[in-house]
Amino acid sequence: MVHPIPGSGIAQTYLITDEKDGLMVVDVGSVGAARAVEEFFIHTIKRSLTAVRFIAASHFHFDHIGGIAALLGKCSPKTMVLFHPLVKAYLKAGRPLSPMRNWVTGLLPTIIAGGFFGVRKWSDLVFDGAAGVPLSFLRDRQQVSYADRIRYLEGNLLPRSRIGFGGWEVIAAPGHTEESVVFYNEALGELIAGDLILGRRDGRGYVNRFCWDEGRTQRTFAALSETLRVRIIFPGHGPVIWSAEDAFRKVDGFGDCGVKRQCGGVRRQKVAAEDGEHHVQLLSILAIGCDPEVLPRQVTGFITDK
Repeated sequence: MVHPIPGSGIAQTYLITDEKDGLMVVDVGSVGAARAVEEFFIHTIKRSLTAVRFIAASHFHFDHIGGIAALLGKCSPKTMVLFHPLVKAYLKAGRPLSPMRNWVTGLLPTIIAGGFFGVRKWSDLVFDGAAGVPLSFLRDRQQVSYADRIRYLEGNLLPRSRIGFGGWEVIAAPGHTEESVVFYNEALGELIAGDLILGRRDGRGYVNRFCWDEGRTQRTFAALSETLRVRIIFPGHGPVIWSAEDAFRKVDGFGDCGVKRQCGGVRRQKVAAEDGEHHVQLLSILAIGCDPEVLPRQVTGFITDK
């Protein structure tokens, strides 16, 4: 079960609870978010932060990782941080973060409409450091204090894998950034979408135009909406998107997103090939959000306890 953490700041932080596997926190974006998680534990679920097994991130942007160190310091020494394998290249090899596009047409309108998202206190604007800031001149500042606590999603080159926590899976979702992932629970019909999808106050959502690659964003959204059954979408920013039948129906694309819903089904436009066999192959490629020529190199993977 997913619990949105109230007052978590710029990005929305989520707590996942599982009776057998404990607790996992996703997208701790600021020191304020870390404090909000602690308050939620103390006053709402009445649990200790030492019960947190994993802290995960949907992508490596400062507003989704900027409070991890603050929270990790109050968790158990066994609590691990889950990152996409590309983050290892950011931290150890000096690989630049995904260059972002549509700062004016994508990011600015969202900030204005959302009232600078959920900022309510100064600590919502305090971060662990410069890690995750997608600006080229900060390329050499991509360090974190918890490098020895990171476990990278790796191992089997599959696009969709269980993470060793309840019924939750991680699915590669490149578009907003190269290393973006979503977290999905098929039995519950719940999807933590990161910044692929943002929520509106009217209960609907929309595909985020502020991204690294619009084409990848479109293909990822098309693939997820066609292959997953989702009742509740937990967006990276904004309110939860809920539908008893299909929450993707309440998400608006941008431009020609390659998906049109009619009578409860999904009809692919432009993306689909005429040949049926090729369509199945293309759908498989879209389902992991990558091009055919890079398919063998696509890495997401699974988590196993050591």
